[in-house]
Amino acid sequence: MTHMDHDLHANKDEGCHDKPVAPLAGIIYGDLVYWITIVVTLMVLVGSIITFVTTNYYIDPSYMLSAVWQGKTVEEIWQGAIGTQPDDHWYLPHLTTGNGMMVGGIALGVFSVIPAIIGAAVVLFKEKEVLFGILAITAAIITSVAVVG
Repeated sequence: MTHMDHDLHANKDEGCHDKPVAPLAGIIYGDLVYWITIVVTLMVLVGSIITFVTTNYYIDPSYMLSAVWQGKTVEEIWQGAIGTQPDDHWYLPHLTTGNGMMVGGIALGVFSVIPAIIGAAVVLFKEKEVLFGILAITAAIITSVAVVG
């Protein structure tokens, strides 16, 4: 092995130990989504237990599951369960029921990207990354409109 080959191998080995550093905006985004998802997972888990173990539910789970297996449409399932199809955010007044807690948790999980994007945008603006900050705020607005319905 020549001196030059040795230097190439040494540099290659040294580079293997370096870990890439994530941008702060990405860390803020990732941490917020991560922790909100952990909380939401617990919320959905508790809601599932309440739905299937107690009678504190908005829609009878045995009816809902059998209707799904029978191939009924969403409209038919709601009609059979409560007599009408509810509004988009039906779960909000029913968060104390198992079904409401489950769907509310899922909605909160989808919503988690909004504060994460805003947090990342704040960091981007502080780092003078104005274009990316504006794009992040634009993405947060689009996502907010989509979540609200």
